[in-house]
Amino acid sequence: MPADVRRLELRPSERRTAERINAALAVMPRLKTDGWRVQAGQWAMSTVGVAAQTVTAGWLRTRGVRVETLRIPSPDGGVPVRILLPPGPPRGAVLDMHGGGWVVGSAGLNDHLNADLAADAGLAVVSVDYRLLSETRGVLLPHAIADCQAAARWFADNALEHFETDRLFLGGQSAGAHLAALSAMTLRDEDRLGRFIGCLFVYGVFDLSGTPSVRAAGPDTLILNGPTLAADLCRLTPDLDEAGRRLPDVSPLHAPMHDLPPALFIAGDLDPLRDDSLHMADAWSAAATSNLIEVPLAPHGFIHFGGPLAARAMSEIRQWIEFRLESASPDAPVHSPASGR
Repeated sequence: MPADVRRLELRPSERRTAERINAALAVMPRLKTDGWRVQAGQWAMSTVGVAAQTVTAGWLRTRGVRVETLRIPSPDGGVPVRILLPPGPPRGAVLDMHGGGWVVGSAGLNDHLNADLAADAGLAVVSVDYRLLSETRGVLLPHAIADCQAAARWFADNALEHFETDRLFLGGQSAGAHLAALSAMTLRDEDRLGRFIGCLFVYGVFDLSGTPSVRAAGPDTLILNGPTLAADLCRLTPDLDEAGRRLPDVSPLHAPMHDLPPALFIAGDLDPLRDDSLHMADAWSAAATSNLIEVPLAPHGFIHFGGPLAARAMSEIRQWIEFRLESASPDAPVHSPASGR
């Protein structure tokens, strides 16, 4: 059975605002994964991340959200995580993996998204500061994967004691969705996925060999550099050929699909990675309920740009989480809100 796909209907005012945001994005530099741009981007994001955490600390306190930091033990020296705790006892807990093309980003930069889940939905949110890829420092994709797997194992084994809830979610955005999906497969194969009631994947990357929409991306692509996008994905695994990039340990789209929790996928119409979400949602449906929400006029990363499309997507995520929490209770409803039925 294919995924349950629903397309958001935009009001005229929402469409106009989205078009204005896209016009501004059209004149901005595109993200590429080559040398100096990565180093400059990592420096800038690190600087912005420190400032952002300082600015948001007071704002989080006004919402009753408490912040903890923790270093998860791992064979490579530990993985730092940033934990946002709700004002009251957690109703559930989310393990979140940030985006940024595997080369930029941080857990702290997701505060503005995760704070809503903590303050309004009553969830504990654990965001992983995995190692960012760097050719000069010799940090490769397997390091990021290993960090997220270590954090996922700790979360699966300790969330009940640490957060006093057994209703767990796993998810991420963009590159983080890729790492989250690989982590979900690892937990499944190690029989650690039993307490997870849902996975959330926002404009994820699931096939490093390049889906058709990646290979067709052109110069008008927003945010990502369309003409080099397929080549940029290849740079993540320089030791692999195209067949190797389809192996399930790097491309979760090609992993066996069984014994997985329900999943929600979010994809934008203008995202060159949209086929990744479509194909992964269909593949996931062989194992569990799989919902895909298509967002018109949405480029890659749109949730971080604000505006009505971001608000609508976050509302859909909240509704889906609420449904999953209710489904985990003895009196579970029958239909998913993402299906529209």
